[in-house]
Amino acid sequence: MTQAKFLHGSIIKHVITMSATNALGLSALFMVDLADIYFISLLGNSALTAAVGYASAVLFFTTSICIGLVTVNSASVAKSIGEHNQQQARKQVSHISFYAFIFSTFVALLLYWFTPEILSQIGAQGEELREATLYLRIILPSSPILALAMQMGATLRSLGDAKHAMYATVGGSLINALLDPLLIFVFEMDLKGAAIASVAARCTVLAIGFYFVFFKYKMFARLQSANFWQDTKAITAIAFPAIATQIATPLGNLYVTYEVAKFGSEYIAGWAIIGRLIPVMFAVMFALSGALGPIIGQNYGALQFSRVKEVLNQSIKFIISYTLVISLLLSMGQNVVVDLFGAENKTAEIIRVFCQYISITFIFTGITFVAMAFLNNLGYAKYATLLNIGKMTLGTVPFVTLGAYYYQAPGILYGQAAGTIFFGVIALLLTRKIINICQQELAGKAIKLQLIDRRE
Repeated sequence: MTQAKFLHGSIIKHVITMSATNALGLSALFMVDLADIYFISLLGNSALTAAVGYASAVLFFTTSICIGLVTVNSASVAKSIGEHNQQQARKQVSHISFYAFIFSTFVALLLYWFTPEILSQIGAQGEELREATLYLRIILPSSPILALAMQMGATLRSLGDAKHAMYATVGGSLINALLDPLLIFVFEMDLKGAAIASVAARCTVLAIGFYFVFFKYKMFARLQSANFWQDTKAITAIAFPAIATQIATPLGNLYVTYEVAKFGSEYIAGWAIIGRLIPVMFAVMFALSGALGPIIGQNYGALQFSRVKEVLNQSIKFIISYTLVISLLLSMGQNVVVDLFGAENKTAEIIRVFCQYISITFIFTGITFVAMAFLNNLGYAKYATLLNIGKMTLGTVPFVTLGAYYYQAPGILYGQAAGTIFFGVIALLLTRKIINICQQELAGKAIKLQLIDRRE
């Protein structure tokens, strides 16, 4: 029987270990994404760099859907493992994976069909539109592969095996890193080469992850259509709010891209570089949101609520310390970033604004990530959805619009940061309140069980 590793030992050690191993894998993927745009920038065509920025805004949407489906895995599989119900966990892995495959296929087909229209709506035109459309239509069909690959990684993390989940992502990154320069420069395929390399990387991540989940842990149960359709309702109850929560951020990002596009392709090129720089520099933060699910799920399933509360406190401390270090590095190294990508004029300007002033506000982005992980795993996914929708609308549109009006393109970043701070504070306060409610509910159940035992 698989052990529930997170029910014992230091909480901060579990948080750091899970985040670090997950971050190593994610960093490898994000570094390759950053290398993509670096190689493209070497071609000396700002329209190609801008095309990557437009395409990335759409791909962020599909990736966020996959992350939302991963939340179902963390909330269900990790909880079953915490309850020592191995058979239930295996069935959940099979059903959730199949559900993720079907859902991501539908979304990919929809986006593939309307790719030019979507890109046009967010400001792409001319060469930028043509190149971004080509890039997306190569990568979008691999969305189901990405969804399954992420489910394999989530299953390994739910089992407490973040190391092998890391192996899968690192393996994919190596394939991408090898193919990128080969296809872009040797075969002169430009953006098409970068897209093909990304698809190959996704296939590699899935192959490695599937090997460990299926052959080492034997975490798949035979798929039975009757049981699957019965479980679909329970999966959807978690999946839809989680997906709605996750896609709120890329939808807000699409609006930001739309506003930046009004100020020209040079700013869009800078925005594209920032978009690839963020996940590399803040990889641990992005990894933390995925790493917390299994820790919360196992302890909540085992009714160890004091440890659940400690996870929140230690995570917030970790986020603050980490962001302070990263923002200091970005501020001191902004010239290096600008020179590395050969950024000039407006492109350099917006990169400097991010490094100097905006990066520190990612403390509140991290707090929001932590809050979402708790709300989703404690059974309050709808609250997470409402919070993220609020951030996408009230926390993005008015702030960004005002920022653009008063300070042009750099003001868009200032406005987005202000909205992040506002909703980060709300997210933290709401999460603490929900934790107290859950603790009171568990205490009430414990008292009732004691009374029943005494009567018997």
